[in-house]
Amino acid sequence: MKTKSKNRRNWLLNFLSWAFKRYRGASKDGGGTRELSSGFLSDRVRDELIAETRRHTGDLLEIGCGEGLFLKEMVSDDANKLVGLDLFFKMLARTDSVLGAERARIQFVQAGGEAMPFRDGSFGRVVCVNIFYNIPTMELLEGIIAEAGRVLAQNGVFVFEIRNRYNPFMYLLYRWVDAYDTSIGDLPLNTYFYHDINRMLKKHHLSVIAKKGIYIPLWLLAPVYVIVARKD
Repeated sequence: MKTKSKNRRNWLLNFLSWAFKRYRGASKDGGGTRELSSGFLSDRVRDELIAETRRHTGDLLEIGCGEGLFLKEMVSDDANKLVGLDLFFKMLARTDSVLGAERARIQFVQAGGEAMPFRDGSFGRVVCVNIFYNIPTMELLEGIIAEAGRVLAQNGVFVFEIRNRYNPFMYLLYRWVDAYDTSIGDLPLNTYFYHDINRMLKKHHLSVIAKKGIYIPLWLLAPVYVIVARKD
């Protein structure tokens, strides 16, 4: 019995390893090694958030902008002020190669999302792309949500996504990552319950006005939720 149980576990880990590497595969724009911002799932999430963000107007802040992949898509057809914020200088240093001459149109700031150096109500749109699943604690996650609400103007929108803990595949994929992929190191991979995130949003005067599941149309089982919340 122990051998059968071990074999089942090994089969599951091998499948999760294949799936995880598949999601971390080469990005569609062919841009080399870019940590976890590359891969099919991350690209699909980014495309969905670009579409949602373009439905709204106002100055734009991206929290956790990394090397600028999201802003690269926005800069070509958005006349509003664009600001990218990231905690890590090594990520901001890559924006030159990703954005080229268009980098001059974007203001970049090195700071954490839980303590942003912007005035209250500075932006009409705040976006987080492929960020929340790497946040190490719920306290820090709520701090970022609170700051997003603070810097949003009245009726401004917060656009982001979460990996869905109700989806068993996503939960196991991230929960057991240490068992089949050691390249992640100390980087956390988290899934969340929608009701927990919604409670935080409401606490900080943000109301969900749109939500969408990615890949699976059934809301409860979608691996990723795209969420748009408006500042009350």
